[in-house]
Amino acid sequence: MMNLKTQIMTLIVSFLYGIFFSFFVNISYKFLYQNKFFLRIIFTLLFVLTNVMIYFLIIKKINQAILHPYSIGMIIVGFCLEHQIHRLVAKHIKK
Repeated sequence: MMNLKTQIMTLIVSFLYGIFFSFFVNISYKFLYQNKFFLRIIFTLLFVLTNVMIYFLIIKKINQAILHPYSIGMIIVGFCLEHQIHRLVAKHIKK
């Protein structure tokens, strides 16, 4: 059982990591979605494995790497929020 402070820290870190992950997906878009199938598979595999390892190292420092469904939910919320912000900024820059 985690105490409330640890749960809140896990939620905040997961949310921020979702934003971080979405930001780096946007930056790495050229490499993740290139035409060469073999390179795309290799780069995607390395990208995902690296990000998962970074996330688990951070969570290990906070709560001994205990993964809860709400932390995955917060990663998804952070990812979607950053994606929407990216679209709004891109729309305003194009104008």
